[in-house]
Amino acid sequence: METFTTESLSPHIFYLKRAFGNDLTRYISKDGELFNNLVLYKEEPLSQFAIELDDSLFDKSLLAEYKKGETFLYPKTVYYQKGKVRFRFKNQDSIKAFIAESKIIFEVKTIDKYSSDFFIETDTPKKAPSISGNDSFPFDINEYMLVDNLFNSVKGGIVSYLCGLKTSTSLENQSLILSLTSLKNMIAGLNTVVMMGEENVIDYSQYKISLLKTKNEFLRSPFKSKINLFEVLKHILDEIISLSTLRLEKVAEQKSPSYKLEIERLKKKKAEYEDLLYKLEDSNIGKIKEELNSIKEQEAKMGELEGKKRKFFPKGSHEYERKKELKAQINKYKEENSEYKTAFREYKSIEASLSYSVIGVTQYDATISSLFIRFSDNINDILKLLKLSLVKDSKETDLFPNLSVLKNDIKIEIENASLEEIVLYNIIFHLIVFNSNEKHNVISDSKIVELVERAGKEFGENEISKSEVGNQIMNTLRTFWMYKKQKADSFDIPTDLPLLQAIMSFFIKPRGFDQIDRFMLNRGYQLKKYAYMLWGAIVGYASIPKTLTNIINDNIKEDLLDSYLSSIYKSLENCNI
Repeated sequence: METFTTESLSPHIFYLKRAFGNDLTRYISKDGELFNNLVLYKEEPLSQFAIELDDSLFDKSLLAEYKKGETFLYPKTVYYQKGKVRFRFKNQDSIKAFIAESKIIFEVKTIDKYSSDFFIETDTPKKAPSISGNDSFPFDINEYMLVDNLFNSVKGGIVSYLCGLKTSTSLENQSLILSLTSLKNMIAGLNTVVMMGEENVIDYSQYKISLLKTKNEFLRSPFKSKINLFEVLKHILDEIISLSTLRLEKVAEQKSPSYKLEIERLKKKKAEYEDLLYKLEDSNIGKIKEELNSIKEQEAKMGELEGKKRKFFPKGSHEYERKKELKAQINKYKEENSEYKTAFREYKSIEASLSYSVIGVTQYDATISSLFIRFSDNINDILKLLKLSLVKDSKETDLFPNLSVLKNDIKIEIENASLEEIVLYNIIFHLIVFNSNEKHNVISDSKIVELVERAGKEFGENEISKSEVGNQIMNTLRTFWMYKKQKADSFDIPTDLPLLQAIMSFFIKPRGFDQIDRFMLNRGYQLKKYAYMLWGAIVGYASIPKTLTNIINDNIKEDLLDSYLSSIYKSLENCNI
């Protein structure tokens, strides 16, 4: 399961020492044996699972022959690529169970990518693994693990960047999404006002105006052909207003003294009809009901003997047929006796009226609630339409971030931003990825404050910080740091520095991509991909949930992404960490 979280396979000892991954999922044999290397076989071994690797995935110069050329030890991580790895299971049931288990773990995100490479064990004879004893300790194990830590951080940044890219939109569409969300929340607020029933009269004009404004904004968008969706919303809102008015009138009526007197009259009348119905049944079908109840009691006793509530007599038995006859006689009387029918109809009518006798409960409540749900669902459908279109229409010449791995640094080239912003961004990215060796890297307020402090200090030492834009950046970092230290009441983010806005969005909402998304949407900030990139780098690829990576699964070709990530990994191996 872990290999589909990191999209890689490592020597066992790596999982215990590396900065990412979950120690609790590691299998440890009864003897506590930990291999320092991957064990590779030329022929498929006898085992519950087997992973088949193309030899282009590893550095063959590092293979060490272990036993008669049939078994090899490999001292570092193998990173998967689509089409170069396959997974063997015992049978189809084990595949289904494996996939089912993976669905409940957020971090297991590559099952769908490789599920077509799952296959079932064949009848080909297999030898049992014959590895025993302690294998050699890789000389460069710490260096290998440092590269893994670095790549986990960089890959997290790259994948998150792509997810941010594929969910980014224009400022106009961003405004439309915000308007739709605001309308949805506004109508949800109306639901509370209506169902609380405290208001005697509600001004519905503000809700109609908000719907009309959002409709006009939608008409100016590329999706105007779907304007009929707003006609549906208007119809639902009209129904809500109509029924809500009736509900408020009913609640006001319930609070009047005359209403309480009417309830008492209905209760008395209900009791009179109950008494009449009992007398009619007793004098006309009383003996029939007694006989029917006797059969039912026998069924209950038979059921008790078998631990059931009731056990029915079998079809064709005397009791079964007699029970049908008695039920038919009772129903015939209730349907044909006019006095009984009239009394029962009046009784049910009074009973329905009394069911709404509690102040604040009316016959309109269920319908009104369903209308509010329909309105919200229809808004969600429009939002889904917009977001799906954004993913499909997102086209960029350069899909991947322009990232260069140098001997002791990583540089990201960014367009549509000032040089000062780009310098700051690279400082922050460097601080994140080159400090990715802390075990169980948790994002906390103190960690963010430390990152801001270190980034501000390093940026301040650069001559570029003395420019006008540099001063703006320094002031933003300084006031935000003071705000987090409770030494200032607020801080400002410049309106004309989009990359700094993305950086600050990450600093302000570092605990989740969804929080970053909502914050930038509400503020009208662009360049979401760069805010996502910082977040992905700090949490690392292994901890990124599938709810994020699912965004790019159907929108970016797997071979392109694999090839890009492979080139980055090779560059990192030569990077002087």
